[in-house]
Order: sequence, then C-alpha cells, then structure tokens
Amino acid sequence: MQKIRLLDSKTINKIAAGEVVESPKSVVKELTENAIDAGASSVTVEIKEGGISYIRVADNGCGIPKEQVKSAFLRHATSKMSQIEDLEHIFTLGFRGEALASIAAVAQVEMLTKTKEEETGTRICINAGEIEVMEDTACREGTSITVKNLFYNVPARRKFLKKPATESGHVSDLVNKIALGHPEVAIHYINNGTTVLHTAGNNDPKTAVFYVYGKDAANNMLPIVYKKGEYAVSGLIGKPELCRANRNYENLFINGRFIKNQVVSSAVEDAYKTKLLIGKFPVFVLNLEVEPALVDVNVHPAKLEVRFKNDDEVYEFFYTAVSKALQETVLIPKAVLEKKPKEKQPEPEQQTLTDAPKKPELTKELPRATESTGAKPEQEKMKLENFNLLSKTEQSKAEKIVESVKSSLTDRTSLGGGRSVDELLKRKTAISGAAQKAEPYLKKEPVQEKEAVKAEPVKSQETPKQEEIKKIPDAKEEKEEKKPFFQNYKIIGQVFRTYWIVEQGECLYLIDQHAAHERILYEELMNRFKEEQVVSQRMLTPLMLNLTPMENEVLKDNKELLESFGFELEDFGGKYALRATPYLLQNPSSIGFFTDILDRLAEERISNVYDTKILAVATMACKAAVKGHDVLSMREAEALIHQLLKLDHPFTCPHGRPTIIELTKYEMEKMFKRIQN
Repeated sequence: MQKIRLLDSKTINKIAAGEVVESPKSVVKELTENAIDAGASSVTVEIKEGGISYIRVADNGCGIPKEQVKSAFLRHATSKMSQIEDLEHIFTLGFRGEALASIAAVAQVEMLTKTKEEETGTRICINAGEIEVMEDTACREGTSITVKNLFYNVPARRKFLKKPATESGHVSDLVNKIALGHPEVAIHYINNGTTVLHTAGNNDPKTAVFYVYGKDAANNMLPIVYKKGEYAVSGLIGKPELCRANRNYENLFINGRFIKNQVVSSAVEDAYKTKLLIGKFPVFVLNLEVEPALVDVNVHPAKLEVRFKNDDEVYEFFYTAVSKALQETVLIPKAVLEKKPKEKQPEPEQQTLTDAPKKPELTKELPRATESTGAKPEQEKMKLENFNLLSKTEQSKAEKIVESVKSSLTDRTSLGGGRSVDELLKRKTAISGAAQKAEPYLKKEPVQEKEAVKAEPVKSQETPKQEEIKKIPDAKEEKEEKKPFFQNYKIIGQVFRTYWIVEQGECLYLIDQHAAHERILYEELMNRFKEEQVVSQRMLTPLMLNLTPMENEVLKDNKELLESFGFELEDFGGKYALRATPYLLQNPSSIGFFTDILDRLAEERISNVYDTKILAVATMACKAAVKGHDVLSMREAEALIHQLLKLDHPFTCPHGRPTIIELTKYEMEKMFKRIQN
C-alpha cells in the first residue's frame, strides 16, 4: 500500500490551477473581474494567438500597495473578506483569493501596479510560481498584468487547448458579456493588434448593446425596471423580432456577476411564449440586484452558477417583470423592404427573321391564376394534411368554432351584406365635383351596428350542439374593454385577399387576417379552458407508478398541484398509484401525459394544466381561423380588427408570426426619394 504523504506547494498550486484556470478565457475573466473590483473605470484587455501566448489586462483602479504585492500571489489571500460570515455580504466579483496564485503557477506573469499615494510603482515577475524579480518602477496609477505562455510547464493541459481562433472566440464572447454587464466601465479589447471592441463607459446599457450587438439590436431593445420585495431587476429585453436560434444572447447578471441559471431562463422564455417562433429564443441583458444572503455564489469553481434561496419566488419575479414590460409596449414590427436580387440577364444573341416571336392567338383564353377562393390545389392539399393531424374530436370542435365565429361576425356586422371586399371598394360614389375624402374609421360604432342588426336580423344556421359553443364575447359582455394602442383608424382595403391595409396617423399597417383571427381564437380558447373545471376520468384499474426517488420527491412536493390538474393519486406507503387522469380537449389524457408533467415539474413551474397543451390549443386555433384568400366583407374585417386590438397580446399569432406590420410615412417618402439621406 502506498504511503500517504503531503504534497509540495508547487504540485498543490498546479492542481488548484486546474479548477480555476481552464483556458485563456478563464485568465481574462479572473483578471478583468479583479480590475472591476478595484474600482476601475477603464479596462484594457489584449490577447495574441487566442491568449495562449500573450494576455494583458490593464486598469486604472486603486492599485496594490507595495508591501502587499507578494501576498497577492499567495493562495487564499484576498482583501474582499476576512471571515466566514462575510460570504453572506459579498458584492464583489471575486472573493476566494485563488486567481493570481493559480495563474502564476502555470504561466509567466509580470505585474506593474501603483496606488495613488505612492510615488513609484512596483514591478514583480513570477515564473511557474517562483518570484524572479521585484523592483520599483515608473508606471501609471492602477494595475497591469501580463500573462505569457499559458500552461508552458503543464504540457498535458496545453495540448488540450483549442486552436487560437477558437480560444479567441471564447475570449471575445466573455469580454462582450463583461461589457454588457458593466456599462459604467470603458472596455478596450485588442486581438492580435486590432481593436475589436471599445465601449464608452457612460453607464448606459443601450450604448453597451450598441457596441456589442450593433445598431439594429440596440434599436429593438426595451428598457425594463421592476422591483418587488427583496428583488430588483433592470436592463434591456429584445422585441420578439430580435430573436435568436440559441441561448447565447441571454445575458443574466446577479449583482454585476454574469451567471447561467435555468430558473431565470425558463421564466423569461415562458414570458415570451406565443410571441416567438418555435425554436427561437429571446435576447436580453438583465441585472438582478439582491441581498447576497438570498443567493449562494460559491457553488461553482468559475462562479458561473448560483443557487437561490427560493426558486419559485425568483421564477415568478422574472416572469411578471418581463410579461409586464412586453404587455406595456406596442410590439408591431417595422416593414423591412429588401431589394430583390438581380436576375442574371441572358447574353444577347443575334436573331434572324425566322427567330422572330409569333403574335399570340387572341382567340385562346388565358389561364386563370386562381379560382374565386384564390387557393391553389397544392395549398388545399397541405391544409387537408395538416387538418388530419388533429384527432376526430378536435376536428369536429374546430369545425364548430369556424361556424360559431363566422356566424358571430355576421350577426354583429350585417351591414356588409356578405359582399366581398372588392364589391365594397368598387361601389359607385356620388360625384359632385371633386371626390370626397374618406372619413377615418372610428372604433366607437356599437350603436350603429346594433341598429343595423335590428333592421336586418340574420338567422343563425347553428345546430343545437353548435349553440353550446360560445361566440367570441363582445367587449361589453366581458370585462371593461382594453384601450387599444391606436384609437382612430380607417381601413383602406385589402391586398392579395389576405392582408388588410389600415391607416392610422402617419403610419400604414398591414394586418394578416389569418394570423389575427388565429390569435383571437387562441386567447378565447385558452381563457375558456382555464375557466372551466377540469374533469377527471377514472381508470378501470389503478396504475402503480414506478418512480425514482427523485421523481417520488417531486410528486410529493407537487401532489396538490397535480390533483388540481385532474390527476387522482393514492399513497401506498411511499409509493403512488394513479387512479384518474384529466379529460382535456375532449380527450382523456394518457399515462405518458402524467410522466411528461412530472418531468417538467422537476425543471420548471406549471401554473395551469392547459399550459402544457399550448401547442394543441394553438393548432386548434390555426385550423379554425379564416385562411388567407378567404373572402371577408368589410364589416367582418372591421369586427376582426376591432377584436384583435382588444387583446392583451395582439402582435403575434400563437406560433410567433406577426399579425401586424408597420410602414411609416417617413419610410415611404424615402422610397419615393422625397427625403434624401
């Protein structure tokens, strides 16, 4: 048996360095955080060859006194805490005192530092943990640390480093996040002699986003400030159109420290649900200010993860904050007019008289582009295939909703007389000189509509079963009508039998009738389902659940919630039997649905059982909504737009596609060259 022996200090430092220093990115992170903790207002980060051969971090902070320079390179030597109780009051980014000792153990380090009170600075050179030079020198106030040949004395670690270009990318990503989290600090980042980033340091988060992500991203960010109890969040969240295909643009800071946290990510992403396309993720820069006692930052070697004292509180806090910020903002995307790529012109060929094209025969009838519905056979085939994805009960329910909605629109808008938009727009007007200017359409016309309904009553074609399905409620039947984001508007007409043109002030809006109706139906269905009491269906024989200890604990903690969802559970001495499952969307739930919810409860929060069926409800709304090319009368379009504007989230369909696009007068004048750039 091998004898137990105490390792020497060099070996200890190299082993410890493996936890703190993983790559050049780790070195830059530790040194930059130390610079910010020192009160620097300007930090310069310079790397060469991805940081493998050269890293320099210079700041204008407070510097290190001459008598403490050697102590700074000792393990667990720090100025940020002195006793265990200080961990509950840590606001600094670093606190362990391991960084400088770990870096010096696996590289060649030179440090120049000077405090405001000292006349001269101090220069110290350390090679593989051994001090070689320490002397007075002339330098500016602050600290500058140069790290050369990282892992030169640990070949096993050096050979596992990535290519310089890859390591450089990791460092660049880190510096960008530091710049976003600390807009009060001017960050100057140099890579192989080229300035990559240079922020202003003016304490404006939007300016930092401009430098890191560009002008378009900065213009599409929304400010957020929210405080509740012991939590306060501030920063920027992106509009739905500023979405990405991964989570790399989700930036969360806790008391200035960049961290990754699944609870916060889930809360923010849930707040964006039905506003983003599937597979897209939001862009945000959020800084949470909280008492250090409520969060444990000492659970990860690189301090990239934290544990909250109460995950549920944090989830609700972020979900509410982001939801309110999105709800209080008009999220209509601007029309982006892209130039069509030029087609390659065929090379000119010399033609003879025999090659001249013949005149077309006028007797032949030209083929019609579309039928009266405007739908192509391929589109109809795709609709039928998508419709078949639903169960038979959902198909019948969708068909009933279509009839219900169409009849409700007809009942409230009989002035249109069922005529198409083209007929209404082609009607002759009395001409007595010059053409009269169209009056703007005012939303407040309920009196005229009611009179029209009395004058020409429309008989409902519904069957008794169809009457059971509620019509889309009118504003007065529901709660007090929500004030829309614009009041006076006029409908100009419709293009391509799909998009309605609406004029409001100096803006032109294009409204997709299918996406708009889909959002109306979705919110109506979700509200109706959530208000209904969930009905359970008993199983013929109870099913014993074979769960892991972790799943058993999750079930025990959420038993009341699961029972409110419609599941009936019976405890058999620590094991559980499933006796009943909820009956949702006119279908009994499967056993797999229970296990899916249990898995989700282990990772996220669910408040309503229908939140787990969002995709199914969105599909029902999509199939039931009016389609593109479906003919709507002008009054039906008015009712559709009127209802859309009353919704809490009218700007996207349930799948994340926009319902409204904005084109301003200024942009149109630019297109017609009335305004010169």
